[in-house]
Amino acid sequence: MYQGCLIAVTLVIFLVSCTAPTTEETQDPNVTPEGVRITPDVVYGHKFGMALTFDMFQPENQNGAAVIFLNSGGWVSFLPDFYKQTPEGLRLVTREELQKKTLNMEQFHIKPLLEKEFTVFSVRHGSAPKFEMHEIVADLRRAVRFIRFHAEEYGVDPERLGVWGGSAGGHLSLLLGTTGDVGNSDATEEFEKRSGRFAAVVACFPPTDLQRFVEFHKKSNPDILEQHPVLDLETEQLREFSPINFISSDDAPALIIHGNQDPGVPILEGESMHQELLKAGVESKFVIVPGAGHGFFGENADQTLAETISWFEEHLVKK
Repeated sequence: MYQGCLIAVTLVIFLVSCTAPTTEETQDPNVTPEGVRITPDVVYGHKFGMALTFDMFQPENQNGAAVIFLNSGGWVSFLPDFYKQTPEGLRLVTREELQKKTLNMEQFHIKPLLEKEFTVFSVRHGSAPKFEMHEIVADLRRAVRFIRFHAEEYGVDPERLGVWGGSAGGHLSLLLGTTGDVGNSDATEEFEKRSGRFAAVVACFPPTDLQRFVEFHKKSNPDILEQHPVLDLETEQLREFSPINFISSDDAPALIIHGNQDPGVPILEGESMHQELLKAGVESKFVIVPGAGHGFFGENADQTLAETISWFEEHLVKK
């Protein structure tokens, strides 16, 4: 009798041990120690047999607002990922790790936004020189509408979307912010019929008048169009993709941040955009970072991040 009971108890223990999940098994490898859920490589389209993707970062307590970060430098989506694969699962990269990967990433650190409970989308586009400006812009408009279409699924209010980028990403952010209803008149997919408008824009050291920008560089660098063939456009095309030409009173509020020692994008680009926005009655703020060049580091990065977060909190978070 005793032996039979022992066997029965042993069997129960064995079955429980087989079916009860371990801590390791129940830990979601896509949720970081900070409670951020990372969903990498969400596909929003295809071209030439390749996927167009974005990464989604959802804090544990979402505030319902979202920031779309445009992964673009030189109109190339080459910037490092904001997450890292580890044996334990995904985790956010640190500011120091971003610094080591590329010189222009320190100010584009998304962790402070996540700490303020913003959902963040890091969007990639088809890159130059393979893809031309009109294709790059079309990719991003598609991504914005895809995100808005799935907003409820992502825990996001479709009317509280912001966009953020630097350099080429800043140019594209302002272009999207001033042309939100462009590009979907011949939509074939349901999500493409959605609005591409934003509630707030942040642009760091952005080219805003491409014709002026190209002429500036030709004076000191005649090979600019060979180095950046994406800018080798007819005058009318340069105008078509210059956000300064599309400002209207219903544009999204824009924060523009520019260093006054920027050799790559003259401060006139950011300042003139700011002035034209104000003339049209659009809320705009222009922040000059003294001594900064094409990229912000150290205290300058801290300042620009604080300005960025404050702008998005003011315009995207419900009071």
